[in-house]
Amino acid sequence: MIVRDLMTTNVITTEESKTILEVRELMRNKNIRRLPVVDDINRIKGIITDGDVGRSEPSDATTLSKYEASYLLSKLKVRDVMTKMVITISDTAEIEDAAYQLYTKKIASLPVVDDDNKLCGIITDSDIFKAFVDIMGFAKTSTKITIDATDQVGILADIAGIFKAKGINIISAVSRMKGTDQAEIMIRADLTHNLEIIEDIRKAGYTINDISTVKTNGE
Repeated sequence: MIVRDLMTTNVITTEESKTILEVRELMRNKNIRRLPVVDDINRIKGIITDGDVGRSEPSDATTLSKYEASYLLSKLKVRDVMTKMVITISDTAEIEDAAYQLYTKKIASLPVVDDDNKLCGIITDSDIFKAFVDIMGFAKTSTKITIDATDQVGILADIAGIFKAKGINIISAVSRMKGTDQAEIMIRADLTHNLEIIEDIRKAGYTINDISTVKTNGE
């Protein structure tokens, strides 16, 4: 799955020449916290956040009147406070690349650019969470079987073969290391009428350390 499949394409943006007062009102009206700043051909020039706007406003201790403060904000431009070094991601990047950037840079969203560095969308941490839910099969009624196994070639294929023999489709399969030579394999499948496969897995010599069922709403 690539970023293009998940991103929002209808992106609200602003321009360098806009005032902080205009941006503040836009953020409040649209209930958004980050605005990509683009030029007249939609190339990314910067990004401005509600934090940037807040730091630009006079403090509560100021002696300025409300009208004087608004006047100053009407003169201060986006280009004066925006972040110019913007972290972006390509629309053809894999979603795990986007997740890594969001996590390591501790940010909530990434502007998405095409091959010409033009803004074509935005992807957020919420988009990544949704993708994770879809990939792991949480949106479907399913049973997760967690299996302890030796980390060696062919283990996952062997376990998948047990499911194949029973005619059971695997919704998702994930493995992770638990040590130098031990792995934990988590398989999710619809076992509504096929719980006997659990014994088949045990008979094949595998240790099952957890079985849990997730039901979708209304089921």
